[in-house]
Amino acid sequence: MFKSIFGRMFWTYAIILVILFSTLAVSLSALFSQFNERKQIEMLSSVANTVEEWTVTLQVEQQDSVSARAYANFLRSWSKFTESDIVIVNRDGEIFESTARVISVPDRVMDSITNDKTVVFKSDFNDFYQNRVLSVSYPLHYKNTPIGAIVFNKSLPELRHDVLELFFIFVMASLLSLLVSFVIIYIQAKKISRPIAGINRAAQNIAKGDFSERVAVTTHDEIGQLASTFNFMASSIEKADASRQRFISDVSHELRTPMTSITGFIEGMLDGTIRDEERDDYLKIVRDESIRLTKLVNDMLEMSKMQSEEFKINISPFDINDLICSSLISLEKKIDESNADIDVDFRPEHLITLGDKDQIKRVMINLIDNAIKFSLPDTQIMIRTAIANGKAYISVSNVGEKIDTNDLKHIFDRFYKTDASRERDRTGAGLGLSLVQNILRLHNQSITVKNEKSPDSDTYITTFEFTLEVK
Repeated sequence: MFKSIFGRMFWTYAIILVILFSTLAVSLSALFSQFNERKQIEMLSSVANTVEEWTVTLQVEQQDSVSARAYANFLRSWSKFTESDIVIVNRDGEIFESTARVISVPDRVMDSITNDKTVVFKSDFNDFYQNRVLSVSYPLHYKNTPIGAIVFNKSLPELRHDVLELFFIFVMASLLSLLVSFVIIYIQAKKISRPIAGINRAAQNIAKGDFSERVAVTTHDEIGQLASTFNFMASSIEKADASRQRFISDVSHELRTPMTSITGFIEGMLDGTIRDEERDDYLKIVRDESIRLTKLVNDMLEMSKMQSEEFKINISPFDINDLICSSLISLEKKIDESNADIDVDFRPEHLITLGDKDQIKRVMINLIDNAIKFSLPDTQIMIRTAIANGKAYISVSNVGEKIDTNDLKHIFDRFYKTDASRERDRTGAGLGLSLVQNILRLHNQSITVKNEKSPDSDTYITTFEFTLEVK
């Protein structure tokens, strides 16, 4: 019964309630008994005062037969009223009067006379009663001198009967309370365990590969928050799985194309399909494809390193403007081949930023190389630096074709290529911009992209802008 959360909750609370009510019942039973005895003793005390007055009046000061009969009737009346036997004993222990046929009294009755105090005790009254009785012995005074004792003997079973009636009432009320409590506990335990069971079922389905499973969120408490978090986790896993599958598909595609070309050309050379005079040209293609494969594998390894916690960047101050100039020199050959016009605007002339210089140079080379690839003929590539809101803003813009809004959303995804890039960049793998974003993420910086229509033509200006901390 303790194998499920529902079972543990229900039976734990149920056992606690049973123990609580049982302890309360036993405690109240003892308290009821003590309270009842105390109230009986208080009541008998007031009766004892009355009996003492009548005993002095009818038996001590008057000793005729009429007084004796009246006194006997008086004691029987009080005996019925108090539901107890009344015994009057003198200083010598002799029974002076009794509503029962008591022939002797215990020594403790004599103690109440000798010590002039009330004595309460439980006994069988010198074997007179079959069951134990509660005996209350009050000293009997005449002219402030104890001359005997007034003893009330009350049956303990009768006293317990009164307690049992109270106890029965309490037990019935407790059982009703327990029943209502069990119903409430059952409902509450079900309310708590049901969503947890739903989360468990959903987790099992996700473990089996069904990432579409979601949990209904019906509350805003901790269970509801857990369900919301689980749904968020499931969505993340679903996206990660889709990304993984897309990644594997893209990697397979990117690797298969150059490998197919290399294999085909080598087989052509081996079987004589490619003539000897064409061999050098095809060997150059094989070399280029091999270089492309090497770059692809290196970029993938680099991205894998960046996503691990062990990858560290070396932050140091450097002049971003000098780094941009260095990057342009590295790409001088490509710039000359594309006949692109580079327009540079540095404000200020020297801008000291904080970051990993080598990694930021990779960012600049990727962005400038992209701008060269996708620029229209005889257009400018614009590079700008500026300071705003305590940060350095670096932008690279080129004039090219329109990029679809949906493509802009995924432009930083691994292996993602727009339709235009597939036509213009047949050698790339679509990892450059993803590397750029990862590098800037490691610097806690951001990068944005815009594709806006040029005001004086039908062309579009694509601008990549990222930030760096200023020293």
